[in-house]
Amino acid sequence: MSDTTIIIISILAFFLILFGGTAWLIFVYFPNKTLAVAKELAATVRNTFGLTPQVTINQKIIYKRTHEILQLAMIEQDFDVEYETSDTLLGSVKRIHLRGAYRAKIGFDLQKGFNIEVHRGSFFKPGQIVLQLPRAEILSVEPLDIEKNTFSGLINWVTNKDIENALQELAALAQNKASKLDMLADAEKRIENRLNDALLPRLVNDRFTHVVKFLEAPGKSVSIQDDAPKLTPG
Repeated sequence: MSDTTIIIISILAFFLILFGGTAWLIFVYFPNKTLAVAKELAATVRNTFGLTPQVTINQKIIYKRTHEILQLAMIEQDFDVEYETSDTLLGSVKRIHLRGAYRAKIGFDLQKGFNIEVHRGSFFKPGQIVLQLPRAEILSVEPLDIEKNTFSGLINWVTNKDIENALQELAALAQNKASKLDMLADAEKRIENRLNDALLPRLVNDRFTHVVKFLEAPGKSVSIQDDAPKLTPG
């Protein structure tokens, strides 16, 4: 066998090995690695938040979202409100004074979506993980304790209907005050930090970046952290 033939065979063998190795990376290694990362993310989120999010790889659904829990409260804030009303009938006055202690729960309605999109990487580009959550909102405003003080006039008595109406007004005041607590951004930052603590250690060695997005409406989202190696701890 001539030297030229040996060289040609060696070159062909080299390119065959190179082609085979490249094909193995593209069609076996990267897909299997991405699937393993997706499975681990789903398990971690389930252990951390008590539910399985919808997980997709390159737009193919791997896990469907489950509803073990429907809401995730991140912040609980207690506050007081007062309501007073009076009425006069032929000089006879009745009064109702209510003081209520309420608790607002701020967090996320997970029925509106919790999705993880995994985008496969390549030789020169790391993969990306997009975590999508609904915007933070006030989940509930619950009464803890309500003090009632009533005063009936001689011919103008406080009725059960009066108290019922006053309680409704008090609840409306509590709802309005809760809407002004301005803690939605804090709730979003807290869930960012929890995601960071839970997921980042599993992504450090896997060549994946991640971004958290809060959904505004179907088809729209606002990013609060782009293509960063980690979220800001809090």
